[in-house]
Amino acid sequence: MQVLVEVERAGFVESRHLGAVVVADADGAVKVRVGDPAMPIYLRSCAKLPQALAVWGLGVERELGLDAVALAGAAGSHAGEPVHLASVRKVLAAAGLEEGALRCPPVLPLDADARRRADGPAAIYHNCSGKHAYMLAGAVARGWDPQRYTAPDHPVQAVVSETIAELAGTPIQHVGVDGCGVPVHALPLRGLATAYARLGGRAAAGEEGAATLVAALRRHPVMIAGTGRLDTVLLEATRGRVLSKAGAEGITAAVDFDSSQGLAVKVLDGAPRARGPALVAALRALHWLDERELEVVLAAAGSPVLGGGEPVGVVRPASLELPPG
Repeated sequence: MQVLVEVERAGFVESRHLGAVVVADADGAVKVRVGDPAMPIYLRSCAKLPQALAVWGLGVERELGLDAVALAGAAGSHAGEPVHLASVRKVLAAAGLEEGALRCPPVLPLDADARRRADGPAAIYHNCSGKHAYMLAGAVARGWDPQRYTAPDHPVQAVVSETIAELAGTPIQHVGVDGCGVPVHALPLRGLATAYARLGGRAAAGEEGAATLVAALRRHPVMIAGTGRLDTVLLEATRGRVLSKAGAEGITAAVDFDSSQGLAVKVLDGAPRARGPALVAALRALHWLDERELEVVLAAAGSPVLGGGEPVGVVRPASLELPPG
């Protein structure tokens, strides 16, 4: 393990966050490593790209007329902005369902403006509601029972599990329940990096499913996270060359389409404040960003350390040494 993130207060490094970093190619070969590439991790929301790809393959575009915005929204963790909510409602309407069909927990939106406008917690505000609506649409498109779509033995979840294992090139080690209520899969960290490398390579090769997913996210980057949020900012700043997806408990995955290499980063203690800076630390060490891109992404990733209600420091990426695998 190395220090991925430092917390500086008034010129003094107060805390440090350790983590692991793995870069892999589409064959699963580890190119760069910090920590143990075999370390098992839950994918959390990093699974949303494979999940969206799996459901897209059920024919939701053909059967229900769903568009690229819906696909991009299914792959994202949204902030509850109007564009996000409109997409979720459109997907539900296409499936002939109401918001009550969503099984994600009721919450308030992540976006501050949206939170002020909200009447109270609702399932549609959950950052996973785009994924849930898309899974419901997949069930309807195939004539499967939509009421049980979150159950591990539901056909939608079976297709998702198969897609994740195939992309990762390794068997699923464990299945739990994610924060939003759908199954969450545990894999080695290198499996997550491999999955993103394969998505990138297949998209670059023009494979229909992966290419359609990546094109949707490039066309609608706000759907992967939200205005000013790191995954959206990275996609915009690199003009679609680098795509990342954050998950809970300090896990992030990314793909560099120039090299078709996948990156997986795990902050060991799972601290949310460290996740973004840890990703940037890895991206900087890998030279996946130029100076302009790095400046823009750093501004989106860091968070201020407050003293007396005023900024007195920052949560920042540490300097990394990334030895080859």
